[in-house]
Amino acid sequence: MPARGRTRRIGAGPRGLAALLAPILPPILPLALLFVLPLAPAGAQPAPGGETEAAPDYTRADAWAVRETAPSPREADVFYIHPTTFASQAWNQPMADAQTRAWTRASVADRQLSAFAACCRRFMPFYRQASTRAFVARDGRGAQAYDLAYQDVRRAFRAWLAAQRAEDRGRPFILAGHSQGALLGLRLLKEEIAGTPLAGRLVAAYLPGIGIPAGALPTDVPPCLTPAQTRCLVSWNGFTAAADTAEWTRRSVADYGVPGHDPAIVCTNPITFDAARPFAAAAEGKGMLPVAQKAAAQKDAAPAAMVAHPAAARCQDGVLQVEPAPGVAAPPLPNGSLHMHDIALFWGDISANAALRVRSWRREHR
Repeated sequence: MPARGRTRRIGAGPRGLAALLAPILPPILPLALLFVLPLAPAGAQPAPGGETEAAPDYTRADAWAVRETAPSPREADVFYIHPTTFASQAWNQPMADAQTRAWTRASVADRQLSAFAACCRRFMPFYRQASTRAFVARDGRGAQAYDLAYQDVRRAFRAWLAAQRAEDRGRPFILAGHSQGALLGLRLLKEEIAGTPLAGRLVAAYLPGIGIPAGALPTDVPPCLTPAQTRCLVSWNGFTAAADTAEWTRRSVADYGVPGHDPAIVCTNPITFDAARPFAAAAEGKGMLPVAQKAAAQKDAAPAAMVAHPAAARCQDGVLQVEPAPGVAAPPLPNGSLHMHDIALFWGDISANAALRVRSWRREHR
């Protein structure tokens, strides 16, 4: 999800850098960020980023984009890890970057996290996210930027658990994130949740936006097969039906697969949430939150209306093939990826499914 501010366009034609890089860059890359890299004078040194700062203090309210601590009739919580919103030549976002913080709230809290508002109290930390530079230079220093981001996310998760009131200690939760947030969420799932008592409290993990091989999942948190299943994971990556996804699939398996384990990429249809129903017609979709919704964060802007029945979707060979309905504004990236619409396009379906799984968890734990 692109950061705001001054940008320069990189050629998107067949000879443009973006067209050359898009098929070969890491599958975790939000490809749209290739087109919004910030301007910098030739020869300029990158400004220091969050990598030079002390670790955030997650007991402070200002370390959180959203933190709903008041008692609520909602029966679960969601811990949400936001995607990349920091386009910079620094390695990690400074925590005090006011522009990025505001954009994270407007673009992620309003358009992604909001899908869980009906079922759950919402918790979304700010963290020293890896920048667009780290996506491009992912080895060496870039890998360190991701690790720093993960340390913050883990710190926030532990602080959230420690701050829970006695009556909330057994409260169920959803783990969710998109793109960079999904990457960090997968690591958090493996290192902090799976194989611990917390796994019993996990309603589900919603981690779209990276290609996750089934064999990379913990044995006690498998892919979700039915709409009401709990302690499982859902994931998808939207592309147009005509997109060539062979290289994306290969890189996903190479990056996240476990030798000797199932290399098949997890694809959950976010309309049906049912492995037995890999296809759904547009008429089944519950509603899209359009891109215009981000304007609602501006003063006096009216929320954008939901778009009913926005797209047909089919899981095919680990890829979610999406066909937007006529008139639906969901333009793909040059390589056919619908990465920017992975959640907004299925907002109504995700909201309904999360509520269903919470009810199912509550029935199972009466």
